[in-house]
Amino acid sequence: MPAEPAFHPENRQLYTALMRAPDQYQFDNAVATTYSLDFETALTIPITIVFRDAENRDEMLRSPLALLQSVERIAGKMAIYCDRGRIKEAHPNAARLMALYEKTIIEVSAPGGGAFHPKLWCIRFKPEREGQPTRMRLAVLSRNLTNDRCWDLALCLDGKVQEHVNDDNGPIVQLLRALPGLANSATRPTAPKFLPSLLRDLERCTWEDLPAGATKVSFAVNGLNSSAWSPQKGDRLAILSPFVSGAALERLSQGYDQPSACQLVARAEELDCIKPDIRKHFEIQTLDDRATRHEEEDSDDREATDLEGLHAKAYIVERGSRLHIHLGSANATTAALVPAHGGRTQNVEVMATLDGPKSRMGSIADTLFSEGFQRLLTPYVPSAPVEQDAAALAEKVLEKLRTKISALPFDLHCTQLPEGVGLELAVAGNTAPIEIPAGVKCFIRPITVANEQGYDVAPLLCGTAPRMAVSTVPLSDVTRWLGMRLRDEETGVSIAFTLGARLIGLPDGRDAAVLRAHIANVENFFRYLSMLLGSLGEGSFLESDKAGEGQWLRRLAQGGNALLEPMVRALALAGDELAEVDQLIEHLKDPDTGKSIVPEDFLKLWASFAPLATTKGTRK
Repeated sequence: MPAEPAFHPENRQLYTALMRAPDQYQFDNAVATTYSLDFETALTIPITIVFRDAENRDEMLRSPLALLQSVERIAGKMAIYCDRGRIKEAHPNAARLMALYEKTIIEVSAPGGGAFHPKLWCIRFKPEREGQPTRMRLAVLSRNLTNDRCWDLALCLDGKVQEHVNDDNGPIVQLLRALPGLANSATRPTAPKFLPSLLRDLERCTWEDLPAGATKVSFAVNGLNSSAWSPQKGDRLAILSPFVSGAALERLSQGYDQPSACQLVARAEELDCIKPDIRKHFEIQTLDDRATRHEEEDSDDREATDLEGLHAKAYIVERGSRLHIHLGSANATTAALVPAHGGRTQNVEVMATLDGPKSRMGSIADTLFSEGFQRLLTPYVPSAPVEQDAAALAEKVLEKLRTKISALPFDLHCTQLPEGVGLELAVAGNTAPIEIPAGVKCFIRPITVANEQGYDVAPLLCGTAPRMAVSTVPLSDVTRWLGMRLRDEETGVSIAFTLGARLIGLPDGRDAAVLRAHIANVENFFRYLSMLLGSLGEGSFLESDKAGEGQWLRRLAQGGNALLEPMVRALALAGDELAEVDQLIEHLKDPDTGKSIVPEDFLKLWASFAPLATTKGTRK
């Protein structure tokens, strides 16, 4: 009997569920790839990892310190690679926190000159008990690390590390191994220290309980070498792709004699740009606009289902008695699928293939065009392509300029001044100047600076100025992230994005200064301390609004969740909590005055614990 339809719209999974550790396991390390990214969504990942106790969640969300804690703990354990120039404009509330996420997010470029477009997560979980195998999770997605609400697809695989090598994982290993080398050579950061061991474990991981009735899973990567992937020919083909091009569709339809053998679901505005003699090879449908309204009307939470269109990518092939489901990041476009000079594609893409007998997996009709998914579709009705107006043409000009600017390696030089840290921007290495189109303005600013207009960066881009000052900020506001805004003066069209620079001469103590900026009073110190010791939750002294200065010492003498008890418990369990407390106290000292918000009475108590706190494994 065939498995449940793999593309049923009710089979949903939250992005954050990918981070949930299996029972008796803990998060260890992760590598992710994405085309575009926004900081707010990226910050939800470490928060999700830290959330282990549901009763603590509301308390943690009410405090910005929870966000700070999660970023600080996880930043060194994960790496996120995204296409350069595709980080969205940063929200001011996230700007300062992103200073602690600087080494986690790395911008890269596709070797073929297209987009770095793969979307995946490779996560390692370590066992809580000795003798248990290391476990891995691999998620191959069509979704970027952003907050958009499009229809997307995700394949999530779980497995355990064994002794023998699993050759099917080779393409994913190759992609992850290549990632550090795709960053700009002039400002390239060092590769994550955990990456070699994670790759060794991935090579030896066997995936369990394959979904959709599949008996085999394999992977393919486009854009790194001359072996370009495309779906195998079969008896029938169905394509789910929001973006399409004529050359790719023509290539995919070859070998299929009847339109009924090739079915296509894409966005109507994309199909309108395809020549009729290519469209005739397919039976074509689009996502019904009513699908979004249906979801909203049936939901108690209207905002949670603000679905905006099709973004899923899949190719389903019936081949004899077997079914192949290919899903991942590759649209049916020239850049994704058609080899260019040298045999590789312009874009870097990743695809996973689920393979199995149709008796277990079903047919295309069963798998993709089930009743649940079919109700979201409507036959495609051609219309004339929309003529590009002045605004659309201006946006194209700005997008080309974005690509050129994003390819530049930037250095952000820091100089300690009496009033703060002076920041000067320069282009690293020997790069050709950029010609700014007539009528276009370019502005740049550190993302922690509340100057919405920014500084005119044209002299630096054009090569007429070797450096430019871009602000003087407190040490806690120093970050490598730069906000860029391009604007066409005639039409008013603008695009905004974030770029990373290499920090040169960063003064010591920046991370501690960020911490001090968030923990600005005694009450927040004890709130953060309680989270380090795991004492939040029912009965916590922090439930009282009066738990500020002068209250904590009285609470120490009480039972339950008082501070003394969790400190003693942390000592007995020989965990890292006391080492983190020791580090916290050091970070809260002002390097200039030596003063701290930590009360003297607590420091006297801490003097009994400090000699026993180990610094092993903590961040400096």
